[in-house]
Amino acid sequence: MLVERLEERLYDYYLPGYSLAHSEFERQRLWEQACPETIYQLNAELQLLRGEGADKLSFTRPQRNMSTSLNQCPNLLTLDIAHWHQQQPWSVSPHLIHSDPSNAHSSNSPTSRMMSAVPPHYINLYDGEPIRLFYHSYFVYGQFYSALHYILQHAKQALETWVATRYPYDLLKDLHPEQFDSLHDHDALKTYFHHQYAEWVTEQYLNAMFTLNEHLNLQTAATYIIEYTDQNGCPCVDFICKNNTALSMVRPSHFVEDMQQMANSAQYLDFEVQQLAAEIEKHCREQGW
Repeated sequence: MLVERLEERLYDYYLPGYSLAHSEFERQRLWEQACPETIYQLNAELQLLRGEGADKLSFTRPQRNMSTSLNQCPNLLTLDIAHWHQQQPWSVSPHLIHSDPSNAHSSNSPTSRMMSAVPPHYINLYDGEPIRLFYHSYFVYGQFYSALHYILQHAKQALETWVATRYPYDLLKDLHPEQFDSLHDHDALKTYFHHQYAEWVTEQYLNAMFTLNEHLNLQTAATYIIEYTDQNGCPCVDFICKNNTALSMVRPSHFVEDMQQMANSAQYLDFEVQQLAAEIEKHCREQGW
């Protein structure tokens, strides 16, 4: 109750009349009328009340629906495996997981024991999770990725840019333009291409996910931190863990500290994005697209 009262006071201080609003529509209107700086300051104050751990961290997606405090989660891998089980109703309860001796690591370190308990077919769900926290003592809007989803998403964006450049000339040149004389034919071809491309890339995306996931999990642990500002000038940070081992080494209660200890240059991610995008583009061209 104390936290709720403090939050109410904050809302009224930054958005006068908020607690007196008669509907959600009115409250939303007050929110939208406020300038970005005001919303940033309000969110920073709220995060001091809502966040957990040394960095006042919180995940903002309702789907995460944390049943326990972030401070009680030993690491981000454990946190995500529990969430993964919630999304897989057919999967075995995390309390019933037994290590497979054939996959066990030779070391008996805590990290090795954690990795041996990863469920079969598990692929992490950190696909740009919105997070909020204090980073270097100031409030930031963050996104948390595994390298798997970061690379896949950015490669797909690069491919979509390439697809857009295929019109109006390159694709027609490749596919005998004399067969498509009218604007109607061109539009029909463009629609057909996008439909076929979308279906094919979806299949390639899934194949790439499994291959890339295995590739990344064979490598050493690393993290990447990318700072930028949004369109309103507010500070934002992308935090990326390279693989399951890295996830197992980051504690939610000491998120920034653990991320910084393994931080590497993001040039590695750029390279992997370019490699994957070029590979799928090559396959597209081989398909005649």
